[in-house]
Amino acid sequence: MHLIFRSIRLLILLVVTALAACASAPPSTVIRTVYSPDSDMTGFSNILVVSVTGTYQSRAQFERELVMAMSSNEVTAAAYYTVLGRNPQLTRSNLHNAIRNREFDAVIFTRLKGQEQQDLAPLRPIGNSLDLFAYDYDELNRDVGIQQSQAVTFITEVYSTTTQRKVWALESLSFDKATAAELISEQATMISAQLKKDKLLAR
Repeated sequence: MHLIFRSIRLLILLVVTALAACASAPPSTVIRTVYSPDSDMTGFSNILVVSVTGTYQSRAQFERELVMAMSSNEVTAAAYYTVLGRNPQLTRSNLHNAIRNREFDAVIFTRLKGQEQQDLAPLRPIGNSLDLFAYDYDELNRDVGIQQSQAVTFITEVYSTTTQRKVWALESLSFDKATAAELISEQATMISAQLKKDKLLAR
């Protein structure tokens, strides 16, 4: 009988442990992906990675980790800050110079949802209509805090440099994380996996 009670207690402990694990921060979640209806979705092989999430350190980490996660024998990727130098400003002229100098065929651009501000330029599209090639978004160069203690939504977009049009977009959610670095690592892994799944990367 004592052995039975010990077994029951052990089973209860295992269940409680499992429930606690489930109650901890869940992994990143894909909210939705969007495709351009007139895009052939050809896999890209030479990609510029741009992030404007958080401070310079977190932006650089996001770019580095996404580059590492995407790179393969078929795909070459470069972080924006390594192409243009430490803490580069995101401007259309800098973007065009980087593309021209390194002949990138795509730009992957990640930001926190809501970083852009309509009141700075009332006629400029924001949100899902944001256009990286048609407008400057000066506010995206400002440092912003990543609140790792709550749910954080990211927007990732892929632009073809040939057409300078958006061909793919991903909205993804990360939940409570101990550090911003942990949150960024999880997002970079998830974004790369979704890019591969949707055949945006050459192979």
